[in-house]
Amino acid sequence: MGKFSDQIRLLAISLLLTLFAGPSLLAQDQTVTGVVSSGQEPLAGVSVFVTGTNNGAFTSVDGEYTIKVNATDTLVFSYLGYETIQEPVNGRQRIDVQLSQSAYQLEEVVAVGYGTVRKKDLTGAISTVKGEELAMRNVADVTQALQGTMAGVQVSSNSGAPGSGASVLVRGISTINDNSPLYVVDDMPLNDISWLNPKDIESVQVLKDASAAAIFGSRASNGVIIIQTKKAKAGKLSIVFDGTTSIQQAAQAPPLADGTEYARVANQAAANSGLEAPFSDPAAFGAGTNWWEQVTQTAPIHNYSLSINKGTEDLKVSTGFSYFNQGGLIKGGDYERITLRLNTDLKAAEWLRIGQNFNLSKDVTVNGPNLVWDAVRAEPIIPVYLPEFEQTGRNEFSRFHPTTRTDLSNPMGALARNFDQTDYLRLVGNTYAILDLGRGFSAESRFGVYFSNWENNWFSPDYYIEPTDRLDVNQVGRSHNNRTNFNWNNLLHYTLQSDIHNLKVTAGYTMESFEHRTLNGAGNAVPGNAPEFRYIEAATTAFWAQGLNERNTQASYLSRVEYGYKYRYLISASFRADGSSRFSEENRWGFFPAVSAAWNIQEEAFLKDVRWLSQLKLRAGWGQVGNQNINNDALLTTLGRAIYVYGADEALDVGAAPATVGNPDLRWEAVEDLNFGLDFGLFNQSISFTVDYFERRSKDMLMQISIPAYLGAAFSTPWANVGRLETRGIELTAAYQKRVSTDLSFNIRLNASRARSTMRELAFGEEIWSGNHQRLDLLTRTAEGQPAGAFYGWVTNGIFQNEEEVINHTDEFGNRIQPLAQPGDFRFMDLNGDGRLDDNDRRTIGNPEPELTFGLNVSMNYKAFDLFVLFNGVYGNDVLNALQPYTHAGNGVYNAYRGALFDAWNGEGTSNTQPRLAVRDDNQNFRYSDYFIQDGTFLRLRSAQIGYTIPAALSQTVNINRARIFIGGENLFTWTNYSGLDPDIGGSALERGIDWGQYPLPQVFMAGVNITF
Repeated sequence: MGKFSDQIRLLAISLLLTLFAGPSLLAQDQTVTGVVSSGQEPLAGVSVFVTGTNNGAFTSVDGEYTIKVNATDTLVFSYLGYETIQEPVNGRQRIDVQLSQSAYQLEEVVAVGYGTVRKKDLTGAISTVKGEELAMRNVADVTQALQGTMAGVQVSSNSGAPGSGASVLVRGISTINDNSPLYVVDDMPLNDISWLNPKDIESVQVLKDASAAAIFGSRASNGVIIIQTKKAKAGKLSIVFDGTTSIQQAAQAPPLADGTEYARVANQAAANSGLEAPFSDPAAFGAGTNWWEQVTQTAPIHNYSLSINKGTEDLKVSTGFSYFNQGGLIKGGDYERITLRLNTDLKAAEWLRIGQNFNLSKDVTVNGPNLVWDAVRAEPIIPVYLPEFEQTGRNEFSRFHPTTRTDLSNPMGALARNFDQTDYLRLVGNTYAILDLGRGFSAESRFGVYFSNWENNWFSPDYYIEPTDRLDVNQVGRSHNNRTNFNWNNLLHYTLQSDIHNLKVTAGYTMESFEHRTLNGAGNAVPGNAPEFRYIEAATTAFWAQGLNERNTQASYLSRVEYGYKYRYLISASFRADGSSRFSEENRWGFFPAVSAAWNIQEEAFLKDVRWLSQLKLRAGWGQVGNQNINNDALLTTLGRAIYVYGADEALDVGAAPATVGNPDLRWEAVEDLNFGLDFGLFNQSISFTVDYFERRSKDMLMQISIPAYLGAAFSTPWANVGRLETRGIELTAAYQKRVSTDLSFNIRLNASRARSTMRELAFGEEIWSGNHQRLDLLTRTAEGQPAGAFYGWVTNGIFQNEEEVINHTDEFGNRIQPLAQPGDFRFMDLNGDGRLDDNDRRTIGNPEPELTFGLNVSMNYKAFDLFVLFNGVYGNDVLNALQPYTHAGNGVYNAYRGALFDAWNGEGTSNTQPRLAVRDDNQNFRYSDYFIQDGTFLRLRSAQIGYTIPAALSQTVNINRARIFIGGENLFTWTNYSGLDPDIGGSALERGIDWGQYPLPQVFMAGVNITF
């Protein structure tokens, strides 16, 4: 791994030096000067570049520029808030230009699925973010780069582990099953984009409502994220290098008791329970072992990319190479990815264009263990290693000190025994042909492929630390998981444009195939623990293997009609029919219609003279999308392998037994969506607002239901159409951009959204319980009339301060509600008034869904300096800290949080929030209650960057068209009242907002360079 990393870095450096050494390849033969103005004053900071290249310059404070060109080149002049114009050089040595203001944002073209449309003509709810904004982020995964950028798109961290992604919700949840959106990369529908380099992205569009997403049918129930990567352009050779080096550390360390405080807590807990103190001299332990510091480290991130573009009007070629490497904050983890990209576009004839987009990605993940759970709980009074004299005769994995008071493994021992690596190879891309048939007709055919080869290798060495922490025989295993997906789109388009009527019609047919193959094998007792023995071939006992093939297909017909009258009245209607092999012939086809309309009010005659109003548009849309996220064999009742033990000799026999219960009556889940929107812009879009209100209803929701107990435990729960879910919400985006002077300009964009769900119907009205916790049991309850995955437990009402309060806590008949309680114990609410505490006194104690999610993006330019800042956060959600039952129990077993000794109740009036320390807890103070539920509100400085662009007069002396250096950081500050490591917690629909001790969030400090040749 290390040698491979060094080779890649050497290659990147060599390429960069080669580019510096070859300036003659990029030489121009003349110099052009000039002045750019608005007609009233000179404009500073105007971008002047040669079309099709990255050869460019910027105007000075006096509007002057100088650039080296060829006599046949064409110059492009672009400036924020002004029309972009082109000027052929034609041998001229001076070119003066006057720019006029323009509402350019409304002329931008955005992807809408199987086509494009001007932003001005949108009728659905679509958000857009440009690639250059995502490129400012130093993250491994595209989903992380989307955090805080768009209203209605909630991105939550899954983990801070190397290479980890994030969970994405578009307008909240739409089902209690998988809520991941559909990703469409260069017209290829995908479920996985972890292979994609964020710096290769041109733009991202999110189709949020069904009227926009219905054209994708059954895969669009959770929204659609369309990603367009950078394409080849006509022009001379252009080379861009981006390099970033970073250092990361844990954004926060848990506040844990040291050795002395741990022993004092244990002694106090024993005293409060009438027991002898376990430690005679707590001070003798001193600081003890800080397990957090033992398992964590600072780690580097290396991120390099190189892109090359060259083309003519007939043939354009773009290619790119990127390398990303991230070490683990917890020792033993690492992620490394190499990506190659190739894009070509050939004009084979006046009526024919052909091309391809392909990406090849190879990543290697060393799966380091997530030791947060153990590092926080382990007692700090033991050393890492046994004394040297006790290590004699033990192998390298057995020399760690056993834990003495907990049931945990030594965290550093667990780290030493971790051998787990995943190799992932992916090829993603498509080829296309576009035919101009004349008279407004065109046709296109695209064939796409997704191929992945996933391999995991693991090894568990034999070791002995203590009788309860041992492995007598080593184990080895390998797993393969391969996917081959095909997608074939055939479309026919018709376009009619005039000053009055604008008509676009699209019709087509698509076919998709999904094949999945798995193979897993394992064995025991290889000859030794050395690396050369860690193969199944070397195992001598307990061989085990399994594998399967599965395949499903889908065929679809689609159509869309878009009509605009005088760019004033707009309507769009689409229809898609999907046929899936996952359903029976009777229910195979699902039908998904949609319609939306918009009124550009500013185009009306009565507003023509209102020049400060650049946009006023009302939008409305309705549509249906589908969901088929079920097992491929959900229709079938199947048999599975079963092992039966019988006879006095306990003989083993392998046979077949019922495994699943099928449901041939399954049908499509339908998600119906209603959206109303307003777009408002002032002063050439210097100020803009977008507001959307939506309602989403999931009908015939696909769920797994319980079966009668008399059928036995061998059956898995069958699928059925039995649920209804409703989500409502509102979104706001506000933007302000201004050029204060010729030197200073800024852009501010704020987004905020709210999406709240309610379960309207469940199978037979039965509640769904989820989130099994060793001490708290099931954590979430999903019930009719409640949000999915709500926290459900007992309710506290302070702490008993004296015996009188314990005695007076009675029902109306004088019966003591908590007869085993003592002063210092929690007072729990008898909600049903029956004089006792039982399951009937539990209720909803928390909601993981936020009241509000928001993001704030600020970019600023001052002369050659630029600033980028991104904030994001949530408000009003609840988080469950699943570590608290251990760190806050105060029983002297697991480690406590720092300050537990002084925070705990220790006499009347000392605390009304933290109960007494005790070994014996007859009152069950730490049963599942609102004590463990915390406010998850946070505001985070997600990303910040300061850059400086070296003057062109200096950089061009070495034939560098543009050179920028920068420093910045990720996850720099977080403001929150949450006591855990990170309040930004994702999860499934039924288990959101549960902090299981997730991998720490990295705080990143970086420096880098952007160079354009």
